[in-house]
Amino acid sequence: MDNPFFAKLAPLGFTALDQNNCVGVWHNYAVTLRHYSGSLYWIFVAIRIPARSKELKKSLKSALQARLGKRAAVANVMPNFFQGQLRFNHVENELPEITTFLDTVTAALRENGVGPADTCAVTGASNPDSLCLLDRPGFVGFQPVCASAVRREGYETQAKVEENENNGSYLTGTIGALLGMLVGVGVNLLTLVFLKRFYVMLFALVPVAAMLGYKLFKGKTDKLSIVIVIVLSVIAVPLMEFLTLVFSVMREYSAPFGEVLSWAAEVFFEPEVTKESVPEMLKMLLFMALGVFVAWSYMARQTNSAQTKGVQALLESMRPNPNYTASQTQQ
Repeated sequence: MDNPFFAKLAPLGFTALDQNNCVGVWHNYAVTLRHYSGSLYWIFVAIRIPARSKELKKSLKSALQARLGKRAAVANVMPNFFQGQLRFNHVENELPEITTFLDTVTAALRENGVGPADTCAVTGASNPDSLCLLDRPGFVGFQPVCASAVRREGYETQAKVEENENNGSYLTGTIGALLGMLVGVGVNLLTLVFLKRFYVMLFALVPVAAMLGYKLFKGKTDKLSIVIVIVLSVIAVPLMEFLTLVFSVMREYSAPFGEVLSWAAEVFFEPEVTKESVPEMLKMLLFMALGVFVAWSYMARQTNSAQTKGVQALLESMRPNPNYTASQTQQ
């Protein structure tokens, strides 16, 4: 289903890439509009500054509030992009309010000496000839790029996908995922033993570490790889409960690890112990489910099909950079 608001922006030179992302150029700044929910939109503007600036953020915030009040806000001013948000009051106000927002932001940026981004987001080269939609650490939204660098990166990614499809191994991947899972379990044990608390983000580390280990050991990254990681994450729950018992007893009685491990292996499944451990494991299983939910986006992006779709989307979003100077030699 098309986004009707994006259709209104077409005469202004903006292009809808899908129902959630619309890209274009405003006063030579590369701009992305991303639908968040309802009448709320994120707006990204590509810039280049040495570091995050509280002063610049304060200036932009003051300028926007003076023109649009509480409907507009500044979320981030990062070295490579500005991120703001705008909530529309009524459908008929969408076009004037977004143009006011963009005019205000670009004017405030120029007043603070921040021009349009002028280096490639992939290589750092000056005078990039194209713009494309990125979503990677440090670079979000429509960003200037050298087309040749993006295509080369795409070819390399596709080559890795084909190599993985042909030579990836479920066996070695599972071994790597098991080792990664153990790393995640170890981090969670520290909080379970010493703080007696659960943290969803730390539980999310278990599937993330397992997927990292799976890839590191050259596992075949298809849909089955996610199943393997989730199964190991579930197995991590009784393992954490067992090891929590071991280390808690060691702390309390200063007993040797080997002796406590042997004792715990004998008593862990006894009725008196399971009566106390099962409710704890059920709580931990809930936290693990939440952790998998948090990590799902990362895991899904690692599959070969997602990598291929990502390359295609990157190339399809590419547009000419109006700030490109053909006579200038690129580095």
